[in-house]
Amino acid sequence: MNAWLTTHIQACERALRRLRAQPLGSLLSVLVIGIAITLPLGLYTLFANVAAVASRVNTDPNINVYLALNASDAEVRELEKRLRQLANISRVQFVSRESALADMKRVANLADLLAGLESNPLPHAFTLRPSSADPALLATLRSEIAALPKVEHVVMDFAWAQKLKRFATFAERLVLLLGIILAATVVFVTGNTIRLQMLTQKDEIEVSQLIGATRRFIRRPFLYFGALQGLLAGGVAVAAVSAVTLWAGNEVQALMVSYGSDYALNSPSPALALVVIALSTLLGWSGSFISVSMYLRRPAN
Repeated sequence: MNAWLTTHIQACERALRRLRAQPLGSLLSVLVIGIAITLPLGLYTLFANVAAVASRVNTDPNINVYLALNASDAEVRELEKRLRQLANISRVQFVSRESALADMKRVANLADLLAGLESNPLPHAFTLRPSSADPALLATLRSEIAALPKVEHVVMDFAWAQKLKRFATFAERLVLLLGIILAATVVFVTGNTIRLQMLTQKDEIEVSQLIGATRRFIRRPFLYFGALQGLLAGGVAVAAVSAVTLWAGNEVQALMVSYGSDYALNSPSPALALVVIALSTLLGWSGSFISVSMYLRRPAN
Protein backbone atom coordinates (compact mmCIF):
# COMPACT_ATOMS: atom_id res chain seq x y z
CA MET A 1 0.00 0.00 0.00
CA ASN A 2 2.83 2.39 0.90
CA ALA A 3 4.65 1.58 -2.34
CA TRP A 4 1.50 2.21 -4.37
CA LEU A 5 0.91 5.54 -2.63
CA THR A 6 4.54 6.53 -3.07
CA THR A 7 4.47 5.89 -6.82
CA HIS A 8 1.37 8.06 -7.20
CA ILE A 9 2.86 10.88 -5.14
CA GLN A 10 6.01 10.76 -7.24
CA ALA A 11 3.98 10.79 -10.47
CA CYS A 12 2.02 13.80 -9.23
CA GLU A 13 5.26 15.61 -8.34
CA ARG A 14 6.63 14.92 -11.81
CA ALA A 15 3.45 16.32 -13.36
CA LEU A 16 3.75 19.48 -11.24
CA ARG A 17 7.37 19.90 -12.31
CA ARG A 18 6.32 19.66 -15.95
CA LEU A 19 3.69 22.35 -15.40
CA ARG A 20 6.28 24.64 -13.80
CA ALA A 21 8.88 23.85 -16.47
CA GLN A 22 6.64 25.29 -19.21
CA PRO A 23 4.59 27.99 -17.49
CA LEU A 24 3.50 29.82 -20.63
CA GLY A 25 2.49 26.71 -22.56
CA SER A 26 0.72 25.26 -19.53
CA LEU A 27 -1.09 28.55 -18.93
CA LEU A 28 -2.31 28.73 -22.52
CA SER A 29 -3.54 25.13 -22.42
CA VAL A 30 -5.37 25.74 -19.14
CA LEU A 31 -6.98 28.92 -20.52
CA VAL A 32 -8.11 27.19 -23.73
CA ILE A 33 -9.67 24.34 -21.77
CA GLY A 34 -11.11 26.80 -19.25
CA ILE A 35 -12.81 28.81 -21.99
CA ALA A 36 -14.30 25.64 -23.45
CA ILE A 37 -15.75 24.80 -20.03
CA THR A 38 -16.83 28.39 -19.37
CA LEU A 39 -19.21 28.45 -22.35
CA PRO A 40 -21.61 25.68 -21.25
CA LEU A 41 -21.27 26.63 -17.58
CA GLY A 42 -22.07 30.27 -18.36
CA LEU A 43 -25.07 29.32 -20.49
CA TYR A 44 -26.29 26.90 -17.83
CA THR A 45 -26.04 29.63 -15.19
CA LEU A 46 -27.86 32.09 -17.46
CA PHE A 47 -30.71 29.74 -18.29
CA ALA A 48 -30.94 28.58 -14.66
CA ASN A 49 -31.58 32.21 -13.72
CA VAL A 50 -34.15 32.52 -16.50
CA ALA A 51 -35.88 29.38 -15.25
CA ALA A 52 -35.85 30.78 -11.71
CA VAL A 53 -37.55 33.95 -12.94
CA ALA A 54 -40.09 31.90 -14.90
CA SER A 55 -40.91 29.82 -11.82
CA ARG A 56 -41.84 32.99 -9.93
CA VAL A 57 -44.30 34.02 -12.61
CA ASN A 58 -47.90 32.92 -12.39
CA THR A 59 -48.41 30.67 -15.41
CA ASP A 60 -51.87 29.42 -14.48
CA PRO A 61 -54.34 30.07 -17.31
CA ASN A 62 -56.14 33.37 -16.74
CA ILE A 63 -58.34 35.37 -19.07
CA ASN A 64 -58.98 39.06 -18.43
CA VAL A 65 -62.22 40.42 -19.88
CA TYR A 66 -62.48 44.22 -20.08
CA LEU A 67 -65.91 45.76 -20.52
CA ALA A 68 -66.96 48.89 -22.35
CA LEU A 69 -66.88 52.07 -20.24
CA ASN A 70 -70.62 52.61 -20.73
CA ALA A 71 -71.57 49.17 -19.35
CA SER A 72 -74.31 49.55 -16.73
CA ASP A 73 -74.57 47.55 -13.51
CA ALA A 74 -77.45 45.51 -14.95
CA GLU A 75 -75.41 44.70 -18.06
CA VAL A 76 -72.45 43.70 -15.88
CA ARG A 77 -74.62 41.29 -13.86
CA GLU A 78 -76.10 39.82 -17.04
CA LEU A 79 -72.63 39.37 -18.53
CA GLU A 80 -71.37 37.66 -15.37
CA LYS A 81 -74.29 35.26 -15.55
CA ARG A 82 -73.52 34.37 -19.16
CA LEU A 83 -69.79 33.95 -18.41
CA ARG A 84 -70.55 31.45 -15.66
CA GLN A 85 -72.64 29.44 -18.12
CA LEU A 86 -69.77 29.04 -20.60
CA ALA A 87 -68.03 25.69 -20.93
CA ASN A 88 -64.39 25.41 -19.84
CA ILE A 89 -64.76 28.07 -17.11
CA SER A 90 -63.96 27.08 -13.53
CA ARG A 91 -63.92 30.49 -11.84
CA VAL A 92 -65.27 33.96 -12.54
CA GLN A 93 -64.07 36.93 -10.51
CA PHE A 94 -65.47 40.44 -10.94
CA VAL A 95 -63.13 43.44 -10.64
CA SER A 96 -64.95 46.73 -10.39
CA ARG A 97 -63.51 49.87 -11.92
CA GLU A 98 -63.38 51.48 -8.47
CA SER A 99 -61.27 48.69 -6.93
CA ALA A 100 -58.98 48.66 -9.98
CA LEU A 101 -58.37 52.39 -9.60
CA ALA A 102 -57.70 52.00 -5.89
CA ASP A 103 -55.13 49.27 -6.62
CA MET A 104 -53.38 51.48 -9.14
CA LYS A 105 -53.24 54.38 -6.70
CA ARG A 106 -51.32 52.18 -4.28
CA VAL A 107 -48.49 52.04 -6.82
CA ALA A 108 -46.13 54.85 -5.86
CA ASN A 109 -45.25 55.84 -9.44
CA LEU A 110 -48.91 56.23 -10.44
CA ALA A 111 -50.49 57.75 -7.35
CA ASP A 112 -49.70 61.38 -8.21
CA LEU A 113 -50.73 60.92 -11.85
CA LEU A 114 -54.11 59.35 -11.00
CA ALA A 115 -54.85 61.90 -8.29
CA GLY A 116 -55.27 64.58 -10.93
CA LEU A 117 -57.90 62.70 -12.96
CA GLU A 118 -61.44 64.06 -12.88
CA SER A 119 -63.08 60.69 -13.58
CA ASN A 120 -62.22 57.03 -13.44
CA PRO A 121 -60.85 55.95 -16.86
CA LEU A 122 -60.81 52.24 -16.01
CA PRO A 123 -63.55 49.80 -17.10
CA HIS A 124 -65.17 46.98 -15.17
CA ALA A 125 -63.41 43.67 -15.73
CA PHE A 126 -63.67 39.95 -15.11
CA THR A 127 -60.84 37.51 -14.38
CA LEU A 128 -61.64 34.01 -15.61
CA ARG A 129 -59.92 30.72 -14.83
CA PRO A 130 -60.32 28.16 -17.65
CA SER A 131 -60.76 24.51 -16.74
CA SER A 132 -58.44 23.40 -19.54
CA ALA A 133 -55.35 25.02 -21.05
CA ASP A 134 -55.78 23.27 -24.40
CA PRO A 135 -54.95 25.87 -27.11
CA ALA A 136 -57.90 24.90 -29.33
CA LEU A 137 -60.37 25.14 -26.46
CA LEU A 138 -58.92 28.46 -25.35
CA ALA A 139 -59.18 29.89 -28.86
CA THR A 140 -62.83 28.86 -29.03
CA LEU A 141 -63.48 30.28 -25.57
CA ARG A 142 -61.88 33.58 -26.51
CA SER A 143 -64.09 33.91 -29.57
CA GLU A 144 -67.22 33.15 -27.51
CA ILE A 145 -66.32 35.74 -24.87
CA ALA A 146 -65.43 38.41 -27.44
CA ALA A 147 -68.87 37.98 -29.04
CA LEU A 148 -70.72 38.77 -25.80
CA PRO A 149 -72.32 42.21 -25.46
CA LYS A 150 -70.35 45.01 -23.75
CA VAL A 151 -67.07 43.06 -24.01
CA GLU A 152 -64.36 45.43 -25.24
CA HIS A 153 -61.14 43.39 -24.94
CA VAL A 154 -60.22 39.78 -24.12
CA VAL A 155 -56.63 39.26 -22.95
CA MET A 156 -54.97 35.92 -22.26
CA ASP A 157 -51.99 36.95 -20.14
CA PHE A 158 -50.43 33.53 -19.53
CA ALA A 159 -49.27 32.63 -23.03
CA TRP A 160 -45.96 34.50 -22.76
CA ALA A 161 -45.12 32.81 -19.46
CA GLN A 162 -45.76 29.39 -20.98
CA LYS A 163 -43.47 30.30 -23.88
CA LEU A 164 -40.82 31.36 -21.36
CA LYS A 165 -41.00 27.97 -19.65
CA ARG A 166 -40.79 26.14 -22.98
CA PHE A 167 -37.76 28.26 -23.87
CA ALA A 168 -36.12 27.35 -20.55
CA THR A 169 -36.67 23.63 -21.29
CA PHE A 170 -35.23 24.03 -24.79
CA ALA A 171 -32.27 25.95 -23.35
CA GLU A 172 -31.46 23.10 -20.96
CA ARG A 173 -31.25 20.67 -23.87
CA LEU A 174 -29.17 23.12 -25.86
CA VAL A 175 -26.72 23.54 -22.99
CA LEU A 176 -26.50 19.76 -22.60
CA LEU A 177 -25.69 19.34 -26.31
CA LEU A 178 -23.15 22.17 -26.20
CA GLY A 179 -21.62 20.67 -23.07
CA ILE A 180 -21.15 17.30 -24.77
CA ILE A 181 -19.51 18.91 -27.80
CA LEU A 182 -17.18 21.04 -25.68
CA ALA A 183 -16.38 18.07 -23.44
CA ALA A 184 -15.11 16.29 -26.54
CA THR A 185 -13.12 19.45 -27.32
CA VAL A 186 -11.55 19.39 -23.86
CA VAL A 187 -10.55 15.75 -24.32
CA PHE A 188 -9.04 16.56 -27.72
CA VAL A 189 -7.11 19.62 -26.49
CA THR A 190 -5.77 17.76 -23.46
CA GLY A 191 -4.86 14.75 -25.53
CA ASN A 192 -3.02 16.88 -28.06
CA THR A 193 -1.11 18.64 -25.29
CA ILE A 194 -0.08 15.32 -23.76
CA ARG A 195 0.93 14.02 -27.17
CA LEU A 196 3.27 16.98 -27.63
CA GLN A 197 4.66 16.35 -24.15
CA MET A 198 5.38 12.74 -25.03
CA LEU A 199 7.06 13.69 -28.30
CA THR A 200 9.40 16.06 -26.48
CA GLN A 201 10.23 13.29 -23.99
CA LYS A 202 10.44 10.52 -26.57
CA ASP A 203 14.04 9.58 -25.70
CA GLU A 204 13.28 9.48 -21.97
CA ILE A 205 10.28 7.20 -22.55
CA GLU A 206 12.28 4.85 -24.78
CA VAL A 207 15.08 4.58 -22.21
CA SER A 208 12.51 3.89 -19.48
CA GLN A 209 11.02 1.08 -21.58
CA LEU A 210 14.47 -0.41 -22.20
CA ILE A 211 15.21 -0.64 -18.47
CA GLY A 212 11.89 -2.39 -17.82
CA ALA A 213 9.43 0.41 -17.02
CA THR A 214 5.83 -0.71 -17.47
CA ARG A 215 3.26 1.17 -19.51
CA ARG A 216 1.41 1.99 -16.30
CA PHE A 217 4.54 3.60 -14.84
CA ILE A 218 5.13 5.66 -17.99
CA ARG A 219 1.48 6.61 -18.32
CA ARG A 220 0.93 7.71 -14.71
CA PRO A 221 2.74 11.13 -14.74
CA PHE A 222 1.01 12.13 -17.97
CA LEU A 223 -2.38 11.20 -16.50
CA TYR A 224 -1.70 13.44 -13.53
CA PHE A 225 -0.52 16.17 -15.87
CA GLY A 226 -3.81 16.05 -17.81
CA ALA A 227 -5.86 15.83 -14.62
CA LEU A 228 -4.07 18.86 -13.17
CA GLN A 229 -4.75 20.82 -16.35
CA GLY A 230 -8.41 19.88 -16.14
CA LEU A 231 -8.54 20.79 -12.45
CA LEU A 232 -7.04 24.23 -13.06
CA ALA A 233 -9.24 24.81 -16.12
CA GLY A 234 -12.35 23.94 -14.12
CA GLY A 235 -11.31 26.43 -11.45
CA VAL A 236 -10.76 29.08 -14.12
CA ALA A 237 -14.23 28.43 -15.61
CA VAL A 238 -15.99 28.63 -12.23
CA ALA A 239 -14.11 31.80 -11.29
CA ALA A 240 -14.87 33.44 -14.65
CA VAL A 241 -18.60 32.67 -14.55
CA SER A 242 -18.86 33.74 -10.90
CA ALA A 243 -17.08 37.02 -11.66
CA VAL A 244 -19.32 37.79 -14.64
CA THR A 245 -22.44 36.92 -12.64
CA LEU A 246 -21.33 39.16 -9.78
CA TRP A 247 -20.50 41.99 -12.19
CA ALA A 248 -23.82 41.78 -14.00
CA GLY A 249 -25.81 40.96 -10.86
CA ASN A 250 -25.71 44.49 -9.45
CA GLU A 251 -27.20 45.98 -12.62
CA VAL A 252 -29.83 43.23 -12.92
CA GLN A 253 -30.84 43.65 -9.29
CA ALA A 254 -31.21 47.42 -9.73
CA LEU A 255 -33.37 46.78 -12.81
CA MET A 256 -35.56 44.24 -11.01
CA VAL A 257 -36.06 46.61 -8.07
CA SER A 258 -37.43 49.23 -10.46
CA TYR A 259 -40.06 46.64 -11.47
CA GLY A 260 -40.93 45.85 -7.86
CA SER A 261 -39.02 42.57 -7.63
CA ASP A 262 -36.19 41.56 -5.31
CA TYR A 263 -34.73 38.91 -7.63
CA ALA A 264 -30.94 38.76 -7.93
CA LEU A 265 -28.74 36.68 -10.24
CA ASN A 266 -27.47 33.44 -8.76
CA SER A 267 -23.83 32.46 -9.23
CA PRO A 268 -22.87 28.79 -9.61
CA SER A 269 -23.51 27.05 -6.29
CA PRO A 270 -20.62 25.40 -4.40
CA ALA A 271 -22.05 21.99 -5.30
CA LEU A 272 -22.19 22.91 -9.01
CA ALA A 273 -18.67 24.34 -8.84
CA LEU A 274 -17.34 21.10 -7.35
CA VAL A 275 -19.15 19.05 -10.01
CA VAL A 276 -17.70 21.21 -12.82
CA ILE A 277 -14.17 21.00 -11.42
CA ALA A 278 -14.49 17.24 -10.92
CA LEU A 279 -15.82 16.74 -14.45
CA SER A 280 -13.10 18.92 -15.97
CA THR A 281 -10.48 16.95 -14.03
CA LEU A 282 -11.98 13.69 -15.32
CA LEU A 283 -12.02 15.03 -18.89
CA GLY A 284 -8.36 16.05 -18.60
CA TRP A 285 -7.50 12.61 -17.28
CA SER A 286 -9.51 10.93 -20.07
CA GLY A 287 -7.80 12.96 -22.78
CA SER A 288 -4.41 12.06 -21.35
CA PHE A 289 -5.28 8.38 -21.06
CA ILE A 290 -6.43 8.18 -24.68
CA SER A 291 -3.39 10.04 -25.98
CA VAL A 292 -0.84 8.08 -23.95
CA SER A 293 -2.47 4.75 -24.75
CA MET A 294 -2.41 5.49 -28.48
CA TYR A 295 1.22 6.57 -28.28
CA LEU A 296 2.37 3.49 -26.38
CA ARG A 297 0.52 1.15 -28.74
CA ARG A 298 2.23 2.53 -31.82
CA PRO A 299 4.68 0.12 -33.52
CA ALA A 300 8.30 0.68 -32.52
CA ASN A 301 10.59 2.26 -35.10
